Amino acid sequence: MGMATERIFFFSGSLGRRLLGVLYRPDSPVPGGTGIVYCHPFTEEHNMSHTAMVKVCRALSGIGYPVLRFDMSGCGDSEGELTEVEIPSWMEDLDAAVEALRAETGARHAALLGLRLGGGLALLRAQEDPAVPFLVLWEPVLDFALYIRQFMRRAIASEIVGSAGGGTTVAGLEKDLADRGEVNVIGYPITRALFDSFLAVSRRPVQQSPRCPVLVLSISQGDRPSFALGAYRDMLEGAGAEVSFDHIQAEPFWDRYWRWECPEAATRTVRWAADIGRRG
Repeated sequence: MGMATERIFFFSGSLGRRLLGVLYRPDSPVPGGTGIVYCHPFTEEHNMSHTAMVKVCRALSGIGYPVLRFDMSGCGDSEGELTEVEIPSWMEDLDAAVEALRAETGARHAALLGLRLGGGLALLRAQEDPAVPFLVLWEPVLDFALYIRQFMRRAIASEIVGSAGGGTTVAGLEKDLADRGEVNVIGYPITRALFDSFLAVSRRPVQQSPRCPVLVLSISQGDRPSFALGAYRDMLEGAGAEVSFDHIQAEPFWDRYWRWECPEAATRTVRWAADIGRRG
């Protein structure tokens, strides 16, 4: 692998918010002028996966790709609060990140690497932008409505563990959202507007096959992919998409504070991206 420099900077995102970006610039870029923007997961998954994904971004830069890792509005070290954002805000941030990568590096094309919710956001952008050269999706969220309701269940689990009665249900939390406009889930304020924006997206990420090469990695401790990811693979193959699909049996590092890397997924991604890069 080659050497790369790293630089922290800020750029303007949705509603002019200052977004934190970290740029990994290789000394010998791949032919074709392609860079990569990394799209991070939601709330605690973003925090727990941070170290692992920094290593992946560095590895991709090491094989010649300029890589931009950034925090979306209301997340990490970027401006804004979670109470102020919705899915369209993050889509605008992703557009801004693509433009920042181009402006900072001269890259003509911006591929997307997405983990979990970031994978779903990457798919949505690829549906809107036929110029995306390739996608790398790690255990992507394919149904936003299902995902946010699963996230809400964490509040119920927390209540049970805390011996607070265990009387809450997802339906009850949704009613609280309707009545009060906001609920707290494991320390994160979820507004009605944010919740509704997840419902509005629902299964849009799988309603159109990507028009570019795509690597999909299923990552779980089971010996096979989830039903949803298996069905998505079948859909892509049936649509004639250029898809590479692998199941990696490993701990879900985005749900483990003690799992600081996923070398199996990183190695597979770097090899695949290197092959794509050699096409020019």
